[in-house]
Amino acid sequence: MQRTWPVLVAAFGATYTFSVGNVTAPRLGPDLGADRGEVALVLAAFAVTFAAGLIPAGRLGDRYGRRRLLALGLLAVALTSALAAAAPGLWWLVAARVLQGAASAMVMPQTLAIIRTSAGRAAQVRGVAAFTASSGVGTVAGQVAGGLVMGLSLPWAGWRGAVLTSAIPAVVALPGVRRLRVAPPNSTERPDLGGALRAAIPLLALVAGLSLGPATGWPWWTLALVAFGLLGLYGFWLNQRRREPAGRSVLVAPSSLRPPALRIGLLMTVLLFAGYGAFSYEYSMFTQVGLGLTPVASGLGLAAFAGAFVLAGLRMPRITARFGDRTMEVAAALLAAGLVVLGLASWFNQGEGAAVWIGCFQVIGMLLGAAQASQYGPLVATVMAAVPHRVAGLAGGLFTTAQQAALALGIATIGGIPGTLAPSLGWERAFAAGLGVQVVTTVLFWALARRLRGSGTRHAPDGNDPSTTSLSLSENNQ
Repeated sequence: MQRTWPVLVAAFGATYTFSVGNVTAPRLGPDLGADRGEVALVLAAFAVTFAAGLIPAGRLGDRYGRRRLLALGLLAVALTSALAAAAPGLWWLVAARVLQGAASAMVMPQTLAIIRTSAGRAAQVRGVAAFTASSGVGTVAGQVAGGLVMGLSLPWAGWRGAVLTSAIPAVVALPGVRRLRVAPPNSTERPDLGGALRAAIPLLALVAGLSLGPATGWPWWTLALVAFGLLGLYGFWLNQRRREPAGRSVLVAPSSLRPPALRIGLLMTVLLFAGYGAFSYEYSMFTQVGLGLTPVASGLGLAAFAGAFVLAGLRMPRITARFGDRTMEVAAALLAAGLVVLGLASWFNQGEGAAVWIGCFQVIGMLLGAAQASQYGPLVATVMAAVPHRVAGLAGGLFTTAQQAALALGIATIGGIPGTLAPSLGWERAFAAGLGVQVVTTVLFWALARRLRGSGTRHAPDGNDPSTTSLSLSENNQ
């Protein structure tokens, strides 16, 4: 674990950068004269290049070396964070956020791939647990630290100072990268540059449409972007299916997606992060607009949730040893129960004020944080274990692409429910209605986890991996 600390800091930094962008959004309008749609464009600029670059970056790491890609990505994150903080105007900021998203995309798949290919099954288990904790902390720390920096009465604080803090994890991790023990690249396939473009352009369109749609009232062009993205991804898949049997280089080999655990795991990833994306967006809107909290107070309100997430993530080997293959099912059931209780508390809190609701949330939030960590950790292990070592970067890219697209999807679909219903129901009850939809996605996650347990979790055969036998999650953590 001591040797992989740069990987964990890098994973923290990637989610921190994404979260800081969301926190700074309300300040961009007054400072840069941007309307709601233009502010959404700043957020989408990062999200689209981050999502679109993950799979190509993972494959480049498989081919040319994950340590090399990780170092380049961290250096680029530091530089582009400084560019974004110094942006003199709106369109300069959009351009800097595009580059910042591409740099973060270089980092994230390498972190999971390095953990996946670390020596020894026990080391992999500990690495996944630490990755779960560090990436979860990054998400919450971005909201808390970003709000604190924006509240400082210092020169160059505000949103610019918050954005600049995204460079700190990269600068801290970069010196330790060269000491990482990383398996040499063993993929000899030439990069499928055409496939990278066929995947990146539709992903750009899809995530841009989903990100900009809610803020702009879903004009025709956002729907057209979503439709183009879906059709383009289908065309990309057909292209890869034709190329692989012919022996030509591919970006995502269809044969690599044959393991049922990988396919089911990616669908579970979409459900989990669509719900989480919606929850984080609804929480910010509800606490800041509905309850009138400051960004700092809103972020600090997540302290109990974040603490429980981190503690559960660090203890994930013990948790999975206790519950075995049923870990994700138990976690999903607890999460659904917690969402129901929070929804009821919000519904009957109508008119009682912020203090009562925040107090209730500190208790319920501990259950929600522990339950989500207990879904997230085993899910990462399931997806990453379903592919050979030689394409671990691809698996990392697939997982994080599904994660980022689902976050945008959750905000665009479920996340808008409270704002739509608030004028007629009030914010407390509108927030409760949004939680009801997330209960449905959690139940679907539970059903897929049950199906996954029934089908068994298997490692994909790998000529460089001596362990090709069937291993359950509980066996992995003994």
